[in-house]
Amino acid sequence: MEETTGEILFETRLHASRPYISNYPPQHQQLNEGAKGSYLSRLLSSSGISQLKERWRKHAHPTKVRRYASLFVSSRGDLVAVASGNQITILQKDDDYQKPCGVFICKSITSFHCGAWSETHDVLGVADNSDTIYLIRANGEEITRISKSHIKSSSPIVGLIVQDDADMKKSCLCSFTIITADGLIHDIEISQDPSASVFSPLASSSGTMLKQFPQDMFCLDYQPGLSLFSIISSAGSLQRTTNGLYSLSLCRKSGNLALEVLVSTQLEGFFSIPKDYVGHITSPKVSISPQGSFVATLDMGGSLNTFKFDEEQHSLTKCSLGEGNELHQGNKESDKGNILVNGVLDFAWWSDDILAIAERNGNITMINICTGAMLCKKDETMYSFPLLERVPQLLGKLFLLETKPSIQNNESTEEIRTSSFHLVECDCGDMNNKFDWANFQWSLVSLSERSIPEMYDILISRQEYQAALMFADQHGLDKDEALKSQWLHSSQGVNEIKTLLPNIKDQIFILSECVGRFGPTEDAVRALLDLGLCITDRYRFSEPEVDEHSKVWDCLMARLKLLQYRDRLETFLGINMGRFSLQDYKKFCNLPIKEAAISLAESGKIGALNLLFKRHPYSLTSSLLDVLAAIPETLSVQTYGQLLPGSSPPPSISLREEDWVECDEMVTFIISRVPESHESYTQIRTEPIVKQFLGSQWPSVSELSSWYKKRARDIDILSGQLDNSMCLIDFACRKGISQLQSFLEEISYLHQLIYSEENEEMNFSMSLTTWESLPDYERFKLMLIGVREDTVIKRLHSKAIPFMKKRFHSLTVPSRDEKTDCSAESFLVRWLKEIASENKLEMCSVVIEEGSREVQHNNFFQCEAEVVDCALQCIYACSVTDKWSMMASILSKLPFPCDSEAASLKERVRLAEGHIEAGRILAHYQVRFFLCM
Repeated sequence: MEETTGEILFETRLHASRPYISNYPPQHQQLNEGAKGSYLSRLLSSSGISQLKERWRKHAHPTKVRRYASLFVSSRGDLVAVASGNQITILQKDDDYQKPCGVFICKSITSFHCGAWSETHDVLGVADNSDTIYLIRANGEEITRISKSHIKSSSPIVGLIVQDDADMKKSCLCSFTIITADGLIHDIEISQDPSASVFSPLASSSGTMLKQFPQDMFCLDYQPGLSLFSIISSAGSLQRTTNGLYSLSLCRKSGNLALEVLVSTQLEGFFSIPKDYVGHITSPKVSISPQGSFVATLDMGGSLNTFKFDEEQHSLTKCSLGEGNELHQGNKESDKGNILVNGVLDFAWWSDDILAIAERNGNITMINICTGAMLCKKDETMYSFPLLERVPQLLGKLFLLETKPSIQNNESTEEIRTSSFHLVECDCGDMNNKFDWANFQWSLVSLSERSIPEMYDILISRQEYQAALMFADQHGLDKDEALKSQWLHSSQGVNEIKTLLPNIKDQIFILSECVGRFGPTEDAVRALLDLGLCITDRYRFSEPEVDEHSKVWDCLMARLKLLQYRDRLETFLGINMGRFSLQDYKKFCNLPIKEAAISLAESGKIGALNLLFKRHPYSLTSSLLDVLAAIPETLSVQTYGQLLPGSSPPPSISLREEDWVECDEMVTFIISRVPESHESYTQIRTEPIVKQFLGSQWPSVSELSSWYKKRARDIDILSGQLDNSMCLIDFACRKGISQLQSFLEEISYLHQLIYSEENEEMNFSMSLTTWESLPDYERFKLMLIGVREDTVIKRLHSKAIPFMKKRFHSLTVPSRDEKTDCSAESFLVRWLKEIASENKLEMCSVVIEEGSREVQHNNFFQCEAEVVDCALQCIYACSVTDKWSMMASILSKLPFPCDSEAASLKERVRLAEGHIEAGRILAHYQVRFFLCM
């Protein structure tokens, strides 16, 4: 990475967050909470440990400090292991380190202080406080463990490294290199099969190194790309080490596993705990920068030193960053400012010349080693016990492990941090006894370098809008993206409409939101519509030659949609009695007005349907009949009679005042540019536009007549309510559709037939469709069904004769210049002949007697000749031989015309009388006799 002097931008992302639960040995699991907290203290104060403490005091041998947590990152960052107490949680890049892919728990009370990943084989090697090495698969399964005695070394393990090269990728063996404090290198190879075994535990021939480092090594780092080791060791004598002088060496690994010392220098500090030390304990650390240009060291007191490495000159030079060539904090005489000393918990290289420092107060600071410039200080984010580890093969990528006690009794973050540090501020005699391992939890955070646009996008994606807006101000970025995202993720109420949308410069976006977004409340909907109308008001038709392909037309189309939505809002509130529902309103706006009307009709909401017709008369004209046909057939016609169409449209239709966009130019544009299949075609057809576009497409009288007939038949078929059918046609007639008058009469005949008092005994029923299909004579017969001698005259006068007069008798009425034509047989004559053939001569007698009175006025017969002819045919049609008296009575009541036909009729009657008399005589003597013509 090139030298950086400006600000560093990085993304902070929280990954896994897991509570740490220490697994105590089984025999101690029954301890109560109070006893459990002091379990380690009692255990570590046993006689064996006391003897070790005493031996250390006598021989000034350093005491190993238990690490509260460790972080092990694979070379490409694909795997991350979090060691907390005696538990190792393994996370993987595939799921963004969110869930463990493996968990390893050591049954003994221990902690892990060094480790390395073999990323080629997905195997983790770690060493614990007892210098036992564990080899663990990525799923948390233990492959094997190697005790300290197995590698035949009495010195503590200070390093564990892996070199993943091409040869190792082809091998099924996993190789690790173990480095002990006495300078020996041990190479081990592990097979990954279930019966894992350890191969070739060899000690290197590192005698030269041992001569140069007579005392113990305390910590080291390895840079595999450069084959460089950085080592902190004793300074050559016990006295010098006790006085705080140590040796920093850079060595290169040679082919025979020996270390070639390139350069060595002395440094001050303490990497082992001095006698009677009281204070904060930091895990010592040394690290080479990614390209090997610098080395940084951190001692146990929290002091950080940096050195520049010149490989050609084989020199290590301490970087001059303030007084004493160290990183100081609060040094007013230093021109570098805010430089750190005695307050560092951990560090890691961000790039070859930038160091990320975790401060004791929880801040993360990044400093350019070459210039001393502070590139970033995360004061707003305070971490508890932060540990840092870089991804070896990536620049600008760090992992941060935060470890803190569980929150109890509503403790604040600062109280938790303070109590945490008190746990590690102790003297060397009991510093391992006061750390309550069972009450700690950890969180894994990643820090990734980002460019200014990337960082801006990240802040927006995290919905940190205030930070994003401040960031945009700081770097001169367009705030629109942050404001748009904030709007899209807001409640989109009236307050957001007034405070967010007006600050967005992208008017097209605002307009699209006003058109495509529905506010959660009525006020929010109105606010969006008003804002959209205000924006589009600037695009009036000032120039008639506006290009049809111009974006101006898009704004004009949007204005039409806004007007349509506003009209729909008023209609929606009207049909819902002022109640607003976002979901229902959205559905209503997106629904074609015809479907909305049909839905109301099907629900029988006549009041709402009436309002819909009044608000959208032109839009509904073309579908008027379909909508009315959807009204339930059982609903009384009187309830929706005002909606039924007449022969002409209503004389006056009141609409809102037309908007300036609802003009001829816009109608022309819609006709020429917007096809009916377009998704917005319905949304832009406001009532004034439809009025100009289509006008009033009122159905013709023939269409209305056909619809009314069909609707009447459907009502009868589907509901059986003939009353509603007749009422519907009656409304139509009163609304000026006179062509339906005869149809109304047909229905009324059927209605009288079905609902007459005489029908109560017969329980007669018939559909309107069947009634219409019957010939007129069959209908006439049905009108007389069930009559008796005492009721037939009444039925004829009330139903049958009026029907016959309209269907038949009127056709035979002559004009003034024509004579009466009695040759056509009327319905009554046919019916009398039929009942006479059924020997119902009494019924015939009653009807003929009634018809003989004032023939010209009672409408039973056309003339006297028809009466006489009908009577004779009835007499001759009767086949019984006991009706001679009835026959004679019929003949005695017949009238005779005064014209030329009277003589012939009288002759026919005389012959009939003779035959009747002969029949009576023969019947008296029991001789069978039939009257014939």
